[in-house]
Amino acid sequence: MALDQPYQEEVVQAALRGENSIIWMPTGGGKTRAAVYVTKKHLETTVNAKVAVLVNKVHLVDQHFAKEFKPYLGSTYKITAISGDSNEKDLFGCLVKASDLVICTAQILENALINMEEEKHVELTDFTLLVIDECHHTQKESVYNKIMGRYVEKKVRKEGNLPQILGLTASPGTGGNKQLDKAVEHVLQVCLNVHIKTCLIKESKQHNNRKQTEAFKLIEENRKQTEAFKLIEENRKQTEAFKLIEENRKQTEALKLRSNEQKETIKHFRKGILNLLISTSVAEEGLDIPECNLVVRYGLLTNEIAQQQASGRARAMNSVYSVVAEEGGREIRRELTNEYLESLTAKAIDQVQQMSPREFRLKISELQQITVMSRIQAEKKKDEREQRYSPGQVQFQCRGCFLPVCSGEDLRKIENTHHVNINPEFDELVDLNYFSLCALNLFNTRVSQFELNY
Repeated sequence: MALDQPYQEEVVQAALRGENSIIWMPTGGGKTRAAVYVTKKHLETTVNAKVAVLVNKVHLVDQHFAKEFKPYLGSTYKITAISGDSNEKDLFGCLVKASDLVICTAQILENALINMEEEKHVELTDFTLLVIDECHHTQKESVYNKIMGRYVEKKVRKEGNLPQILGLTASPGTGGNKQLDKAVEHVLQVCLNVHIKTCLIKESKQHNNRKQTEAFKLIEENRKQTEAFKLIEENRKQTEAFKLIEENRKQTEALKLRSNEQKETIKHFRKGILNLLISTSVAEEGLDIPECNLVVRYGLLTNEIAQQQASGRARAMNSVYSVVAEEGGREIRRELTNEYLESLTAKAIDQVQQMSPREFRLKISELQQITVMSRIQAEKKKDEREQRYSPGQVQFQCRGCFLPVCSGEDLRKIENTHHVNINPEFDELVDLNYFSLCALNLFNTRVSQFELNY
């Protein structure tokens, strides 16, 4: 296996030396292919090698398996793909032992780390390399950050040989900061969270050729570009996209489908069977979507990372990235802010890269002390909140109809993820036919939120 571009060779060098590193390249730059290359070399050169590729969305498990890792490594190594959709997830520990490479959602690994049943349990030390896809999500209470928190704890206690870390991201972002010094601090925080100890965040300078598009013009200024824009201008309530769907139902499918249908839709779009795709923001990050001629964002308020990922989809020759928004509206203001933050991210990363190893380590050390103190304070406040009331004193109501449904004594947490009501009288207290309309809102009220896409 050889890498497609010279810049990919450049960004993998630190990882090939066995150092923890982050690969930063734009959407479509070949981050995943670079990770496959590093994984192959690692499996070839490391004794008792075992690799885990972590993703933050279920659909990325099969995508990385089928499109990237299996074609290049499947004939030589045992590869297993596991997500919450997989029947084998309850045997995760056994599957890890039997595999050279595991591709899974981060939640699956987190569950296995805390589950002590032999067939389910794994340790971080069972792996020799962790690849963290979209590693800019390694922040705050994310599953990525919980896993890396365990990594640091074991590092401090010197518990066994911990795996090498390889992070992948299109952009670490600025964390919402608008000043350079704060943006630099955010980039350093991402490095700290992914346990990067030397300044190894890399960007492909040669590949930085993303087209300058008409990103912030209004529909009125772009009416001549596409028929879609003409229809939007003539009738704000109808767009060309929805007319095309109505006229060509057999040729166009929406992305708001079940998981398997989503995969089939993306497959058809990639092959050209479909030429128009309408999606939620799920299409921005990670999905294997080919080079597009036109990318239109309609009414989306997102951050600079999502904007960069969306605009990165417009990679075809003479492609256009446009925003449909009211002149002077908040969407346009947000896009302009994101454009500024995107350039600020590049400056922040450049400043981090120019730090000497000593300066980088000093900055990371200072930030680590602040992070530890903040975590201690947060845990203290959390304990104080939890001790304010006994479970029996906490009453839950349905958010939709305000019907009392249970107390804190009725709730149990399963696999450290799912909250369930164990009161056998629950169905007598509630009209389930009516309650089903409100049920999805119940645990969003006062139960701590958790991720469902594990």
